[in-house]
Amino acid sequence: MTSLVDLVDPDALAALTLELVQLPSPTGDTAAVARLYGERLAERGLEVELLDDVFPTTPIVVGRLRGGEPGPTVVLNGHLDTVPIPHEPARLDNGTIVGRGAADMKGALACAAEAARVLAVEGSFRGELAIVAIGLHEAPSGRGEDLTWLLRDHGFTADLAIVCELGGHALPVAHMGQATMEIEISRPGMVTHELQTPPGTPHPLFAAGRVIEAIAALRDELARVEHEWVGAETAFLGEVHGGDFYNRHPSSCRIVGTRRWVPGNRFEDVEDDLRARLAAVAEQTGCAIALDLRLVRDAYRIDPGHPLVGAARDAYRDVTGEELPLIGMKVVADGAIFHKAGIPTVYHGPVGTGAHADLESIEVVELVRATRVYLRTLEHLWT
Repeated sequence: MTSLVDLVDPDALAALTLELVQLPSPTGDTAAVARLYGERLAERGLEVELLDDVFPTTPIVVGRLRGGEPGPTVVLNGHLDTVPIPHEPARLDNGTIVGRGAADMKGALACAAEAARVLAVEGSFRGELAIVAIGLHEAPSGRGEDLTWLLRDHGFTADLAIVCELGGHALPVAHMGQATMEIEISRPGMVTHELQTPPGTPHPLFAAGRVIEAIAALRDELARVEHEWVGAETAFLGEVHGGDFYNRHPSSCRIVGTRRWVPGNRFEDVEDDLRARLAAVAEQTGCAIALDLRLVRDAYRIDPGHPLVGAARDAYRDVTGEELPLIGMKVVADGAIFHKAGIPTVYHGPVGTGAHADLESIEVVELVRATRVYLRTLEHLWT
């Protein structure tokens, strides 16, 4: 009897990945590639919805393949948007697809489509496969607003989900939450010459120094507590902007950075703590200090003993003959959104090179491996 994994077609995987990569789709402008992907899913036998009422420039693609027998609905999820960084033309080069989005993560969505094609050819199975492709993933332009809307407001439901990136040869069971942190420090009045500024006028740059000290103190406090999977929480500063001339008393200053937290902590608590620390600096310096803390993704964790984890690890072993170790990560991704919606989720994707770099690529053999792992995972879940 032919196994499902033997039906995976490397040429079909390469062709669809290349076709998707050839179509530019920076975050916020994915309508063309979403329509193309929806058409290719329909050709493979899926019932396809293109949800574009709320996000017309970044439609959500939802494809469904019903097995005909009762069983869990399992999602394969990915994003069609790419970082807006120029790349040389897409090409297939000796078994490797080169181009923006090849590794991050149009190749993975080609894997999801190929898994669906194989299942459609096979016929009846116990459950339903849903493929969800979004276009607002890459921060800061996208923060998963479309996926959040789909799960929270649109009423889409599923029993289990696989986010088709990260963890290609290890399985993340936890990752941190992350927010971007922008702090605006200001005083009343316009910018003035240093000698014409009244004594006692609050100085935003000196206040910024106090803010930096407060964030440094927070960073040191956080570093003393290690989470079992993801390590210590972080507070990081990457930008400081203030002043426009050497002898002008500035009226404002801006500091930008990130705050990351472990599973079990909450965005709301992180924000409350930061606001309290900044309020103390404002009182000391006489400057107004405004915090804009924007969620990128929340923290994520799945029980290592969950059946979905077991199915993914068994599938990887079946396909590769190797064990799939469990890890934690500091990086954030869309599994957190499914997790918040109450849908148990794991990460597993094909491993490429150069995501967000000048040259991005993925090997066709790796697309085949990931597709086989998806099919075996589904078989384990639907048995």
